[in-house]
Amino acid sequence: MIPLPAQPYDTALVLYRSVNAEGFLPYRQNFYAVPYGHIGRLLPVRITEHEVVVYSPSVEEVARHALLPRTVTGQRQVGSVHPGRADQSESLTMLHERFQELGPEAQRFLDGLLAKQRQGKYQAQHVLALLANYERPDWLAALERAHRFGAYSLAAVERILAANAKPKSILASLAEQERQHLEPSLRDDPVTARPTAAYQHLLSRETSSHGPPSATASVADSAAAAANAGPA
Repeated sequence: MIPLPAQPYDTALVLYRSVNAEGFLPYRQNFYAVPYGHIGRLLPVRITEHEVVVYSPSVEEVARHALLPRTVTGQRQVGSVHPGRADQSESLTMLHERFQELGPEAQRFLDGLLAKQRQGKYQAQHVLALLANYERPDWLAALERAHRFGAYSLAAVERILAANAKPKSILASLAEQERQHLEPSLRDDPVTARPTAAYQHLLSRETSSHGPPSATASVADSAAAAANAGPA
């Protein structure tokens, strides 16, 4: 018999779940909390025998909860990792940060929504959750159109998207998420082209002491041998 591996084999289930407007993601008819800043995102979730572990798009842990039993449904796990979840000012700050991250069109719409609607924060969370179903350019175009006509409401954005955009698939969501994560990494240390002078030594007529003779030298040696031999 061979010895057991140093680490046990990982049998955890890994899947993806969208974060809803209230900052929860579903699993087996229950809901598990994640930070408000991830509303509308499709996040990787690792299900172990006893826990639900949620990761960011860059695979950093953002939440960890006890797994509810199969006999329990309709429950919400907030957990101790989000002590400020009930703090309204904190959640509003996170909403501002997320909309600002998405661009000036999103920030302008959020400002108008909060100014015009009594339940502006609630509607803003649901507008943000629409990112799970629509491509980001379509979502931004809908917010820009709503801003142009002063239609600061969740219902207006939903109507614009229903008329002008097509819901995206899960594969499209994953592709967009990975592209956004990779682009900054690819810009960190770009590979630049070498100048042509760096290759000039390859064109030298001198041969390496360890390499075969150059084609020019071989032709010259053949010509000299033919001259010494004279006419046949």
